[in-house]
Amino acid sequence: MERFTEILMDHFQDPRNRGTVPNASCMGTGDLQGRPPFVTVHLAIENDMVIAAGFEAQGCGVTIACGSVLTEIVERKTTRQCEALTAEHLAEALGGVPPDKMYCAEVVVRALHSALNHWRLAS
Repeated sequence: MERFTEILMDHFQDPRNRGTVPNASCMGTGDLQGRPPFVTVHLAIENDMVIAAGFEAQGCGVTIACGSVLTEIVERKTTRQCEALTAEHLAEALGGVPPDKMYCAEVVVRALHSALNHWRLAS
């Protein structure tokens, strides 16, 4: 059995929505208490709906793949739906993440939740 799924490898090799979002409503960051991986999530939100998402990541391929798939999952979702997103959801969307790499998905979700918290505070 391969360590990394075909879906995960595709998101790593061809990340979707990498970078900032024009007219972003908010951004949030995630890391491991000041250590890598470092992730920033940018969201454009209108009427409580994510209309665009982007990410920046400094980390391994799993971190990049998780950031990529997160941006696809959250677009056209309500902020409440996004708040319910977990690392397990990202792993499932990628066809699995090795247990020793789940922290990458957790950091990406932490960055998403940070962005949503910033948006709520500014609203």
